[in-house]
Amino acid sequence: MELFEQLRARAIHARKRVIFPEHSDPRVLEAIDVLQGQGICVPIVLTDDDRHSSCEIFWKRHDADKLFCAAAQVYFEKFSKKLGSFANAQDALKEDSLLLAAALVKSGYADTGVAGSIAATSDVLRACLRGIGLAASSKLLSSSFVIDHPYRVMTFGDCAVTPEPDSEQLAQIAVDCARTHHLLTGETPKVALLSFSTLGSATHPSIDRVRRALDLARALAPQLQIDGELQLDAAIVPEVGLSKASGLPGAGSANVLVFPDLNSGNIAYKMAERLGRATAVGPILQGLQKPFMDLSRGCKSGDIVNAAVVATVLATQSAA
Repeated sequence: MELFEQLRARAIHARKRVIFPEHSDPRVLEAIDVLQGQGICVPIVLTDDDRHSSCEIFWKRHDADKLFCAAAQVYFEKFSKKLGSFANAQDALKEDSLLLAAALVKSGYADTGVAGSIAATSDVLRACLRGIGLAASSKLLSSSFVIDHPYRVMTFGDCAVTPEPDSEQLAQIAVDCARTHHLLTGETPKVALLSFSTLGSATHPSIDRVRRALDLARALAPQLQIDGELQLDAAIVPEVGLSKASGLPGAGSANVLVFPDLNSGNIAYKMAERLGRATAVGPILQGLQKPFMDLSRGCKSGDIVNAAVVATVLATQSAA
């Protein structure tokens, strides 16, 4: 089976609870119908507008007030000094559906969430940082995309969150992208830190930043197979890797590509999707205590289905 058939089978087996705060979007409604019809997950929406008769509706539950207070309490405990009172925490969640969805994931009512078909990525990220928070082992929220191409499956990062990562951030992104790739594909990650230079073929401060990131990533994850700095062709084309970087074991066979900045990463995933006929799923948010998926506002209903599948699989791994 291809990757997403395998992921769908894993999601159906897990049957996780996925919250969709943007349920007014027709694309989300269509995706929910597919998810329910195929038994991929248990979709949840926040309110009832006569279009969700078969879907779990949070505010129609008999225990909604209790669940809401539990989410508000989790949020208040984290930001008590800023909020000042529990009532203010409740008001904040009532006023922001994205924040409420994130807090309901954090409190355990939902296993994961999907948003971003209407809201900007910055709004989704803000809600996740406030409502869920970073994992204890993480200092960075980043993102990756799974790129399902007819010839191979790859993971790209960071393509949505960090505009100009420094060396420490690049190293963390590399380690987190490798973990995401392994969790979703089962493959051993082979990471390439990309640049316009291959092993000193050019000089520039941005290349120095990538080289330092390589050392830091190896210190963070000594068992990780990671190489750099590499041009794209040297990273993924075997004959070019042999020619330009013959001394590197992963040259020419990378399956995780870490881009030096958000410009290059965002452009690359959209080119792979729009010109390369690949399926790009993401942004997959990395570094959170619990998984949550962002969407591109240009997404289709099928993209939302795929995002929910990935969110469900990651929630299964998070609970393991």
